Amino acid sequence: MRKGAVGLLFYWYKGNAMNVKLHYVHDPMCSWCWGYKPVLKLLKQQLPASIEFNYVVGGLAPDSDEPMSDEMKQKLQAIWKQIEAKLGTEFNHEFWSECEPVRSTYPACRAVIAAGFQDHYEEMLQAIQHAYYLRAMLPHSVETHLQLAEELGMNVQQFENDLSGKLLEGELDDQLGFKEAMGVYSYPTLMLEVDGIFTEVELDYHSSETTLKSIREILVNRTAT
Repeated sequence: MRKGAVGLLFYWYKGNAMNVKLHYVHDPMCSWCWGYKPVLKLLKQQLPASIEFNYVVGGLAPDSDEPMSDEMKQKLQAIWKQIEAKLGTEFNHEFWSECEPVRSTYPACRAVIAAGFQDHYEEMLQAIQHAYYLRAMLPHSVETHLQLAEELGMNVQQFENDLSGKLLEGELDDQLGFKEAMGVYSYPTLMLEVDGIFTEVELDYHSSETTLKSIREILVNRTAT
């Protein structure tokens, strides 16, 4: 697909003043989301301003204090190796010997939402991913999140207050309900919303061009109806 043709289509679509949003459903502790990160960064750079980009947390695993089972540890270690081999994504495998992980991703979801209240959503998301996959830090731990907030130069006290606030819990519930309403149960997933109608967009871990083509086809089909 020629980039010029895509650009012309997006320009035409903007001129027709339709409401277009691209929802990225993810989880801060989703290994495949970590693998997709470079392509996502490029995709966001290539999207025209007329398409609003929106993060939605998926919530892979609810709140729990129970240590991760050996079976789950082995499963995740195998996934890390699979992503590493397929995409070349970097992982610090010492995490599994240095940490006692818990299978709970809701705390990390809360952390990125709370950081978003201070306009640090993407920074906190990246920080948690780096802490988990590169720095061998517990990604579910509030202590980890507070340390990352300090490293990011955030108002740590406000961040800590927000983590346990009703506003954040309501936002988390809204996002989890939204992803279920869209029918999304695996991550990462891209959903294009055009005037309130949702369509899943093709996602390619190696190239953003596949996604741009998928968006173009959806827009063409919408204008034809």
